[in-house]
Amino acid sequence: MNLKRVLSAITVACLVTLASHAMAADLRGAMEADNARWLAAFNTPDPAAFPAMYTKDAVLLPPGVQPITGGPEAIKQFWESRIKAGIKNHTFEIVSIREDGKYAYQVAKWTVVLVKDTGEQTPFSGNTVRIFERQDDGTWLTKVHMFNRHQ
Repeated sequence: MNLKRVLSAITVACLVTLASHAMAADLRGAMEADNARWLAAFNTPDPAAFPAMYTKDAVLLPPGVQPITGGPEAIKQFWESRIKAGIKNHTFEIVSIREDGKYAYQVAKWTVVLVKDTGEQTPFSGNTVRIFERQDDGTWLTKVHMFNRHQ
């Protein structure tokens, strides 16, 4: 009888481990897909695509300026201003992700290149943290987006 219990406990532990790995893979896939959409909006450029990626109460916390709290449209305007300023070739490299119920976060490294009117190019990089909220349809939207710049 004890052997059956031990085998049952091992089976349950294995199933839970497999399920958690599958959930982590699903989350990573969702985060990578979101990054691809975001980068396409920035690099194409297509600023009109940004509002659909943020919650209605989203907050953007860029370095050196006041938080952008006007929702997706204000966030779109912020990114559009950066694109117009000559920032190009945005990238993300996921460092870590984690899900806890309705929320998930992603820590990533980012890079961009500032292209001046003279053609001079200056690379910049930093880190970003985005907190996502799962929507009723199962999709993830960015609720909080914070980033810094390496000096």
